Amino acid sequence: MLEALRPRRPSDRVAVWLVTAIALTSIATGIVAILTQPALETGGALGDLQAVAEFSGTVVGFALLVTAWGMQRGYRLAYVATVVLVSLSVAHGVVQLRALSVPLVVLSVGGLVVLVLTSRRFTRSTHLDATQLGALFSIVGVFCYGTAGAYALRSGFDGVENIVDAVYFTVVTASTVGYGDVHATTDTARLFAVSLAVLGPATVAATVGSLFGPMIEAHLARAGRRATGQWNRTGGDKFGGGIKPESRIVVFGADETSRPVVAALAGRASVTVVTGEESAAALPDGVQVIVGEPTRTAERTLERTALESCDAVLVGSDAGDQRRLAAAVRSRTDARIVVIADGEPADALERAGADAVVDPEIVLVEATLGALLGDGEITGQSSASAASQSG
Repeated sequence: MLEALRPRRPSDRVAVWLVTAIALTSIATGIVAILTQPALETGGALGDLQAVAEFSGTVVGFALLVTAWGMQRGYRLAYVATVVLVSLSVAHGVVQLRALSVPLVVLSVGGLVVLVLTSRRFTRSTHLDATQLGALFSIVGVFCYGTAGAYALRSGFDGVENIVDAVYFTVVTASTVGYGDVHATTDTARLFAVSLAVLGPATVAATVGSLFGPMIEAHLARAGRRATGQWNRTGGDKFGGGIKPESRIVVFGADETSRPVVAALAGRASVTVVTGEESAAALPDGVQVIVGEPTRTAERTLERTALESCDAVLVGSDAGDQRRLAAAVRSRTDARIVVIADGEPADALERAGADAVVDPEIVLVEATLGALLGDGEITGQSSASAASQSG
């Protein structure tokens, strides 16, 4: 009774959609703020802060779209960055002193509350290696070096008078855009500009390569495995269906429906099953078992399954929220995902990331009709009706 009265925490999906709404509102508010005048005209430092908030609010909005993408995949780093950026959006709305910024402030405050309530739902680590961390630190270091140097040598530059000018000069020079509106007037300033022009592009290129290179390589490797598996399925091999002894398959759940499938796969590939202690005892020998309830698969359990290196994933009918699990699996691997449906609509499961959806009841009905009527066409139709293919 008390459990029913206890308020439910918002889901991670609600948090992601709310952050997306805050991002779009921040972008729109920033654009409109540039085109309109504030309700209260101010000068001095507050006036400069208002001017900065006009364009930086839009930048924060686009950054929130990126962190929302990371939150959708469960990254803890994206969650932390989102909290910081949403806090900045609140500050932007207050500083702009416009009636149109009120929705941004209200939405951002509500977003902070939801983010606090959903903190435990985003626990996936980013696994940055030493090279990637070094690249990130180097690009931050170059930015700080350029800003501090340009401001310290502002007397040697025509067009650098404050910190904003120094940041502008650093970004324009390091990105090799070079508008030419700020230029050095002394030898010291020229040498500094040369050093920034050399360090900036090299650091950016190294950072992009170290961060995105491994991701692209892993994606191409998984795509190659999938292409090879598809060729084997069409060409056939002695193991049938493209399954080889070195293939690795992860199964979530082990009820009466999926256990026979696991037993059939056990002698033909490497199988890892995520299930509870009671169901684990009924699994055949040679199957790796990870004890954990599929209905509440935690981030740590998903990491233990090493989905990045698997060739196929089966989501059983006892896996609880199959749509959420399929989406979580899809965010970690490009392997083929098959779901044994348990009342979930096939199209919803496919949108979540499933490549194929099998309904056991339809399989039974179509196979029985084919056997009773002896109609080969009905038997052939059973596979199309029972398994909805999207890949």
